Amino acid sequence: MRAATHDDRRMTTSRRGLLLAAFGLAAVGAEVWSRKDLSARFFNTLSIEAFDLPPTPGLTFADGRPTPGFASADLADKHALLYLWASYCPSCRAEHHLVMALAQKGVAIYGANVKDDPDHARRFLAEHGNPFVAVGRDERALLQRALGARGVPASFVVAPGPKIDIAILGPIDEDAIATRVLPALAKGA
Repeated sequence: MRAATHDDRRMTTSRRGLLLAAFGLAAVGAEVWSRKDLSARFFNTLSIEAFDLPPTPGLTFADGRPTPGFASADLADKHALLYLWASYCPSCRAEHHLVMALAQKGVAIYGANVKDDPDHARRFLAEHGNPFVAVGRDERALLQRALGARGVPASFVVAPGPKIDIAILGPIDEDAIATRVLPALAKGA
């Protein structure tokens, strides 16, 4: 039996170090994957034809009825406005009066509340008004990503199918409403 040489010990230590480093990198990679929600980014199964957003807990209409969530089936046979928003979004706050005005004109607006705290969403709508026929929680921004929006606000005129007729990624203004949104919605009237 031969005695272990200095080179043998160094090679064993080196292998052990490489193995520990590989396990450490795998653990860090798994943690980053789960925190950044990378699986949802790569394997998002939602689309305008197939999604289901749960309601925002505790959100009610002015008369006390609970505000429902919504799914693609709710948009399948009508023209409607799908509006992605959040209470923390400065642009959403600034244009909320425009969304309220559309609702007062009889436009069916479905609100997808993206990555927002339910308490903040409830408080915002209680203070500023609820223009939505339904508000679904897009807690992980899966619908937002599926529709190609990188942030909020985003407005989509949805035609029967459901399919997207018009997409406005970013803030809307009175001109966009008058020249793009209302004419697209009128096609279905």
